[in-house]
Amino acid sequence: MRKRLLSLVTALVLACSLVPSVALAGEGGGTPVPITIEIGENGAPAGTSGTGWTYENDMLTLEAGYVFTLAGHAFGVSEESSISNEGVIADGTLSARVYNYGIIEGGTFNDGGNNNSVDSSGTITGGTFNVGVNNGGTIEGTGTFNASVQNQRGGGIILSGTFGGEISYNHNIIRGGTFSGALSNDGTIEGGTFSGAVTTTEGGIIEGGTFTRSSSVASNDDGTIAGGTFEGSVTNGDPDWNGAVIIGGTFKSTVTNYDVIEDGVFSSVVINEESGTIGGSTFVRSSIVKNKGAIVGGTFDGTVQNEQTGSIADSQSTSPILNGKVTNYGAIGGGFFALPIICEGGTVSASTFPVHTALTGLSIAETANAELVASFEKDSEETNCFMLKAAEGYQLPDAIAVSLGSADAPELAAGTDYTYDAATGAVAIKKGAASGPLLLTASGVPVVAPAPEPAPPTPDSRPPTSDAKLLAATGDSAIPTVVAGIALLAAGALAASAAARRNRRTHRR
Repeated sequence: MRKRLLSLVTALVLACSLVPSVALAGEGGGTPVPITIEIGENGAPAGTSGTGWTYENDMLTLEAGYVFTLAGHAFGVSEESSISNEGVIADGTLSARVYNYGIIEGGTFNDGGNNNSVDSSGTITGGTFNVGVNNGGTIEGTGTFNASVQNQRGGGIILSGTFGGEISYNHNIIRGGTFSGALSNDGTIEGGTFSGAVTTTEGGIIEGGTFTRSSSVASNDDGTIAGGTFEGSVTNGDPDWNGAVIIGGTFKSTVTNYDVIEDGVFSSVVINEESGTIGGSTFVRSSIVKNKGAIVGGTFDGTVQNEQTGSIADSQSTSPILNGKVTNYGAIGGGFFALPIICEGGTVSASTFPVHTALTGLSIAETANAELVASFEKDSEETNCFMLKAAEGYQLPDAIAVSLGSADAPELAAGTDYTYDAATGAVAIKKGAASGPLLLTASGVPVVAPAPEPAPPTPDSRPPTSDAKLLAATGDSAIPTVVAGIALLAAGALAASAAARRNRRTHRR
């Protein structure tokens, strides 16, 4: 009995596996079945129903599990004509309103004079759209959109496609695509290529994307630019709508700022209007900043022109660094300046400048700052303090020189503008006198070592002393000694001669 039951179950499973996929297509399983619907000259199907579709009251309903091609003529009888799609539209010409819950892979979608559109909560991967598209689903692939596209809030995502409509609206997310027309953004742009006018409003965000030289970007009404590459002009904020901010991005063309710039890289002209604030960012050597508002942070390697209404100062947390040419028509109350400030009627009440050195045999003791700097405070009697140290083989000099900017620049007055203690090496430069970059020049004095004393001679090393010197030391003369010596020699010779005569006499006898 058990063997029969097992055999029956096996046969049933085998039978089910042999059922064609067509049987499951309507339930969304298996491979979608291709279906062709013939459209007559009147714009209606050549029947009222077929496999996977029905046509009733000017509405063509396409079921899930099928791939539809509309052949013959364009579908669309009247302004009431419509299509409800849960399957896949692969091809055809559609001059009707389309409600897409499935997939559109291809086809041409026209207005037909009936103000048609495509409302999609499904997926669009291809096709040519000459009517407006309201996207609450996903647009990807190679579709071409020649009319307006509304990317709806809460669900619409654009990943790719070509958008050439006069104006499109993004209320949700754009991650890709090529946009040649205008775009209004109150959602998020994460990617894509844009060559038309882009306006970000009502809290819209630009986080990425490439905005070509023909593009223009306006961000206002709480808009945020957090990233992207901008080759065209950018306007951040509006005098009447505050709240726009730039916190990132690369800007290669003119930027006009009415609100806040906190971060980014700028390589062209930046116009900071009276209501604008620059609190950070990097402005490269090719940049030109025309400041009518406030600069309280950022690194400026290019040119800065501080206009009459402009101000440059430190904030509680930031301090601007200006490494390039600065022309001042306004007010400067802080910041680091690598070069002298060119004042054209402006005022400077406080700033910081570098201290350069030309030292020989000397060095400066470490300070709290990584770089050697001096603070300027107008009319201040406070001082910038430094300490000279002598290198080995040198001692501190009696005097030093301090000048503004270079060796050819005017020197500060010793005792009035600065003091120097030759005993300790302490240098104190008045903050009121440090109105530009400083040059501290000093040379250490080489230390000369004394000649060593000769070592006392040893007995073995004394030269022999002559008899004459010995006699001279006793006060005797050397002449008597010589005479006595001659006399002794003569006496010896006489004695020897007498002895010889006696010997001869003895032999004769």
